[in-house]
Amino acid sequence: MKRAALLLLLLGAPAQARVVEKIAAVVGDDIVLSSEVEEHAAPFMQEIAAIPNTAQRATRAAALRREVLDRLVDERLIIQQAAELKLTVSSEDIDRSIEQIKRENGGLTDAQLSAELTRAGQSMASYRQEIKKQILRYRVLNIAVGSKVTVSDADVQGYYDGHMKSGDHVQVRASHIFVAIPDNADAVTLKAKEKFAHDLLDRAKGGEDFAKLAKEFSQDPATRDEGGDLGYFGRDMLPKPIEEMVFSMKIGEVRGPVRADRGFHVIKLVDRRTQEVKPLAAVKEELRNQLRQKEMERQTKNYLTELRKKTLVDVRQQ
Repeated sequence: MKRAALLLLLLGAPAQARVVEKIAAVVGDDIVLSSEVEEHAAPFMQEIAAIPNTAQRATRAAALRREVLDRLVDERLIIQQAAELKLTVSSEDIDRSIEQIKRENGGLTDAQLSAELTRAGQSMASYRQEIKKQILRYRVLNIAVGSKVTVSDADVQGYYDGHMKSGDHVQVRASHIFVAIPDNADAVTLKAKEKFAHDLLDRAKGGEDFAKLAKEFSQDPATRDEGGDLGYFGRDMLPKPIEEMVFSMKIGEVRGPVRADRGFHVIKLVDRRTQEVKPLAAVKEELRNQLRQKEMERQTKNYLTELRKKTLVDVRQQ
């Protein structure tokens, strides 16, 4: 059945009974159904249902659905670009990615991976579909964004001279959840976005898994699939408000939200290390990769913003 078919038979009901699927958003020639939004939001709705205040419960649920919808819209845009670029992902590509994931998680067996998926309420078939989407996303961004990102020897030399030429070099590893502020947002929208970022901060401080929250809610497409992981970085790699906060944090601490770079950030400090400064030749490629990642993140956000401008995106679920 084509996904554009909006009238679905209601199983177990009389033959004439039909349920009309609501459209949450139109993205070019594709649609996002309200049922998809509900499915992705479902793991978090039980907690929201426990909020005693009716108004707060409704506000929290609406914010959750909007964040999920934004992510699904970005996903559709990427998939459409993959089709336009004639990119495909084979079963062998997915198999290789899963094998790598198993190795990176302590050498999981197939049975152990299946058990983990079952505990998370996910089937192997749906997991493979998610892997396929991640591979497509990587390939689209590599073509559309990666080809434009260049880090020269002069860039690397400049960073080395400014931060690592003498003494010890301090690096931190952090993860973040990014809540974007729409262009031309009014005061009500701005306040709602900040409130949602505060809610995420409270949930992370309350013991919820930070990486899981980032994967579900972060609107940073460059780091979301990695649980918001920003990797190790030194000074001048992030916007100043974030840098000033993260370099003053303790390992394991979560802070925020801090406003920078068109949105609010909730930050978790994962690690801190002090390294003896090495000669430029020994760290040149590591620094190049860090600078490249920083520029990739910036240009990925710009790319998705431009895709939304040139593609008909009609958000109907508010």
